Amino acid sequence: MTTYADLVTAYLDDPGPETLGSLRRAVRGSAGFTPDLDLDDVDRLLADGAYAEAVTALQRVMPGAIFSPSAHLRMATALAGSGEERAAARERQVARAALRSIRSTGDGSEQHPWSVLRINDEYDMLRALHKVRDRQDLVETGGRRLDRLTCTDGTVAYFDVTSIA
Repeated sequence: MTTYADLVTAYLDDPGPETLGSLRRAVRGSAGFTPDLDLDDVDRLLADGAYAEAVTALQRVMPGAIFSPSAHLRMATALAGSGEERAAARERQVARAALRSIRSTGDGSEQHPWSVLRINDEYDMLRALHKVRDRQDLVETGGRRLDRLTCTDGTVAYFDVTSIA
């Protein structure tokens, strides 16, 4: 039986459309998956220095939050705060891989939008590019549903949300 860890490892070992597709299909079909992942409670726990509780809260949203850059970065913070640096480093590696996986799906243009598992993955991508969202619109084009995010500097990024919107 293939586990989520096996799927993540397969993608890390061979990052390509096939391994990414298998991982994303499994995550979308997992218990607790939601395209609008809410990590506000985790943020409050981290702000309070309640690292062990944050780890527990993040474990509760798994496997639905697997390959969310935000979730893995928060897990890394919580684990590092709990003194588990090796595990934190692994979570940072997964968060970076999740961002690379989004980048690998397109170029953010309307013709080649990035594909995401969940809406906050869009915001993670913008943060990684040092962009700030100003406006967000859902547009339909060519049989696809795209989130068009306009940034404060005028940059426009497109994300294919057909499978989640």
